[in-house]
Amino acid sequence: MTSAVGPAVRASRLPPLLSAMRPYQWPKNGLVFAALAFSAGDAWEPGDAASWWPLLWRNLALFGLWCLVSSATYLVNDVQDREFDRLHPRKQFRPIASGALSVRTARLAAAGLLIVAVPPVFALDLVSGAIVLGYAAVMTAYSYGLKRVAILDVLILCSGVIGRAISGGTAIDVDISPWLYVCTSFGAFFFASSKRWSEYRQLGAGAAKHRPALAMYTHDILEQMLIVSAAAALLSYALYTIESAHVPANGAMAATLPFVGFALFRYLLLLDGPRKADAPDQILFTDPQIIISVVGFLVTAMTIMVIDKG
Repeated sequence: MTSAVGPAVRASRLPPLLSAMRPYQWPKNGLVFAALAFSAGDAWEPGDAASWWPLLWRNLALFGLWCLVSSATYLVNDVQDREFDRLHPRKQFRPIASGALSVRTARLAAAGLLIVAVPPVFALDLVSGAIVLGYAAVMTAYSYGLKRVAILDVLILCSGVIGRAISGGTAIDVDISPWLYVCTSFGAFFFASSKRWSEYRQLGAGAAKHRPALAMYTHDILEQMLIVSAAAALLSYALYTIESAHVPANGAMAATLPFVGFALFRYLLLLDGPRKADAPDQILFTDPQIIISVVGFLVTAMTIMVIDKG
């Protein structure tokens, strides 16, 4: 069974600054490729590299810049939360909370990452730049106080997920499917709810000492949010595979549903079972079965799209 300090021990093998940048969370920035995969069907043709390589490279650049900006927000958050983190059985081992990384170094690094990343995003695409800058501003406000407001704290976490998906579409100048908004919104709400539910269960009566907003929640409310958002995420994706104008009209994209369903329920199983002491995002990005499911989903989805266009 995974111990509560497992993720912290693994992270501590990295240099303190790199560990505080949370590279294990960078995969979530892969959402910038969602529009390329599901909304750019008319913008590229299989076999014509000249049509899709520029789109891919723009999204790759955006992915890297999102990694830098999100790491800056993690540093700001950990500076503000350092006293709360020292009360947490797992987060007390974070570099800033443990003293391995100084507050001054973390602040300078956060500022440096933003200075390096934000101008290139605007050069890539003005709308994407505005989204990324807005994300940095909102997450800073979140770290400085908005996280204390119940429900709003969850919605702010959702906004970052949706922002990644939208910026990926604007960067390659494609019409974004409305289903991209629907699926990412419910998926984001599910993941954000699972984080709050996990924290509440792990910390018990002392939850509010670590995160004041948890004093406004109850176990039943968080469980209801988790169940409703999980059902909505899976249902919205199922409808997308049939109703979206950007997928094959024969409904073949529904073949990806088993991968989505497996990953979702596998995540819930681990969150409430053998890895309940771990951080939810650590589970999502390190479980081999979930990773295999994601790879299977990507291979199946792209194969269906290529066959349909062939």
